[in-house]
Amino acid sequence: MQEKEYTWCFACGKDNPIGLKMEFTMDAEECVAYFTPRQEHQSYDGRMHGGLISVLLDEIMGHYLFVTEGKPAYTAKMELRYRQPVMIGETVKCVGRRLKQKGRLVEMQGQIITKDGIVAAEAVAKMMLEENNASEKQ
Repeated sequence: MQEKEYTWCFACGKDNPIGLKMEFTMDAEECVAYFTPRQEHQSYDGRMHGGLISVLLDEIMGHYLFVTEGKPAYTAKMELRYRQPVMIGETVKCVGRRLKQKGRLVEMQGQIITKDGIVAAEAVAKMMLEENNASEKQ
């Protein structure tokens, strides 16, 4: 399946000068991205801003569906748990996987994992697959 690019996406867009520029790998079970937060991503000294952590989680879950379903999915609800700080300059692994699905509503899980294998943040989200690929009509 050929994947359409959204070059101005804040999380993964290559043309967005202030974006996070996430890059992904996929297998049958999960979507993975590695991200190293920079100084401009911090809140308190040395720690990544929690809002940007939620962006990483939302994107890794949504990208899994974008690739496996071939169309966008929109976050209907996301419950997030911050377990420990994500430190500036330390690369983390972002993982997204499908938990279950009923029709167009998909329950997803996302995790941010430190280099030591510790889950720093995790989310469970309900994401709605686009019914008719309206994004192609734009």
